[in-house]
Amino acid sequence: MLLKIEFKKIRDFGQIINDTFTFIRQNFKPLVKNYFIFCGLFVLGGMLSMLMQQYKTVNMINNINIASGRNPFGFGSLYGFEYFLAILFSIAGYASTTVFALSYIAIYVQKGNQTPTTDEVWGYFKHYFFRVFGSSLLLMLLLGVAFLFCLIPGFWLFPFIAITFPIMVIENGSLSYSFSRSFKIVKDNFWLTFGTLFIIWIIVYACMSLVVLPTTLFSMIGLFSHGGKPQMSLFFTMLSTVLQYLCQVCTIIPIVTITLSYFSLVEQKESAGLMERISNFGTTEKPTDTRPEEY
Repeated sequence: MLLKIEFKKIRDFGQIINDTFTFIRQNFKPLVKNYFIFCGLFVLGGMLSMLMQQYKTVNMINNINIASGRNPFGFGSLYGFEYFLAILFSIAGYASTTVFALSYIAIYVQKGNQTPTTDEVWGYFKHYFFRVFGSSLLLMLLLGVAFLFCLIPGFWLFPFIAITFPIMVIENGSLSYSFSRSFKIVKDNFWLTFGTLFIIWIIVYACMSLVVLPTTLFSMIGLFSHGGKPQMSLFFTMLSTVLQYLCQVCTIIPIVTITLSYFSLVEQKESAGLMERISNFGTTEKPTDTRPEEY
């Protein structure tokens, strides 16, 4: 039987990646259950919005007359209400996944590596969701602007922004406090943090792409197999969209990696976990849960 994951310890690159998947494996059922409880509404809203967007796109492409250049819809009509609604639901979905996963881990650590209940996660979730959602909008805008400047500033900011959210939830920090603290704990371990997060995101996106790839290929084959007139398959396009949104459950993985990196960085700087173990040495009692019952 695998030992429960201890978050408050220093880890290298390989240990962070291995412990990420160990923690996911040990907590798979409660994580997936809580994901659909807290994030399911946003996933469903984003999926329906994108399905409407894809329906409009398929109809537009299938009604283009290449010979006459006629397009009865116009490309400007693609970016309607459902397009921006899908973007909003996507941001809210990522924020809710971040809050739920960080809340789960924060309670898991406080309870001495015990599985939290849904009610306990809800207590954290309702307290931090709007803070993380608003912060996500601002930080994504900042990251987008940074990527416009030859990409390098965006890659440089990426690990600092990623570590901001664990600080915000686990330390109950404001955006300004969390963002500035992320620079303090990451700056001496920038490349390790960047490399760890970069690799885990590549793994996650590769897994998600493999699930969606067959339906995407069938859709593309249909697009170019009708002579001079392109015809997209509505069925395969819709199926790709549904699978894409269902695969968003995999975004739990990089959030666990980010949190393990956060605890490792804090431990290197402050040795909080070591001091806690020393203070509890020789006792059998679990650490006291100081989390407030209601927010």
